[in-house]
Parts: sequence; structure tokens; C-alpha cells
Amino acid sequence: MKVIEFEGNEQDCSFTYHRTREGPNFFVSHYKGSTQGHNDPKECWRTLGVAKFTDSGKALKQWCLDCHDKYNADQLEPVKDTSFASDNDEQSPIHQTKMVV
Repeated sequence: MKVIEFEGNEQDCSFTYHRTREGPNFFVSHYKGSTQGHNDPKECWRTLGVAKFTDSGKALKQWCLDCHDKYNADQLEPVKDTSFASDNDEQSPIHQTKMVV
């Protein structure tokens, strides 16, 4: 797991982004004595409450969105179902079978 820290972290206010091999990446926020985990970047930013409209709050929002866009862009595309039970009529095993008389 790789941890990326926000540049404006202080002793009582810190935000980190955790990149994992397995499972989703997530944010951890520590603010006002409470530590929370977030999957959504905007939820991490919203923990600031009224302070989210300050300059450092806006910088945190931009950092959260940048981390989310940069490290979640490598999501895998879904694989097309070609199993026997799929509803794929074009290459159904029934159509590929030849009748022997």
C-alpha cells in the first residue's frame, strides 16, 4: 500500500490517499479528533464543514480530485460474457453444432 499525503497537513488536520493493489483506493481524513475513511473524494473534502470554503479547503478539494482522477483512471474494462449460458445469439453453441445423420 502506498500512502500519499496532502501538502497542507498539520498536527490536528491531516489527509492521506491510500493506493492499494487489491480493492478500491481510499482517502483517510483526520480532523477535529475524528478519523474517517472515504471512497469518494468529495466526501473527504466535506469533512471540513464550513472550513471547506477557505483557500486551504479549496486546495484540499483540488488535491482530492487530482488523486482520484490520476490513480483511478486505470480501471479495467468489463469482459464480454462468452460463456455457454450467456445470451449471445451470434455465436451460440447451438448454431455451431452440426447434425449428424
